[in-house]
Amino acid sequence: MCFVLIFNGRRAYTFGYQIFAQEAMSEAPGKKVAVTITKDMSFGEIAKLLEEKKLIKDKNVFRIQYLLSEYKGEIEPGSYVLNTSQTAEEMLRVLSRADEKETETE
Repeated sequence: MCFVLIFNGRRAYTFGYQIFAQEAMSEAPGKKVAVTITKDMSFGEIAKLLEEKKLIKDKNVFRIQYLLSEYKGEIEPGSYVLNTSQTAEEMLRVLSRADEKETETE
């Protein structure tokens, strides 16, 4: 019983750490990777695509990061070039075209 508690406690800690640590897959300069987001893709499909392209380590962690981010519901369809040295927050910013939206409102 004690072993199960310790095992599950470690897993919960690791999962929580990954959500808030925002570690990139690689150090800068990283590797550029092209991705295309279509209008009909769910966020789960987007997370799976990023995991398959080795831009993120865990699609489930990325989904939680998305839900906790200011970019929830803001992902725009289109073609993007992401980098393995980007954090989840940086990728979400690109995928939501936040920089373009800020320029338009200035």
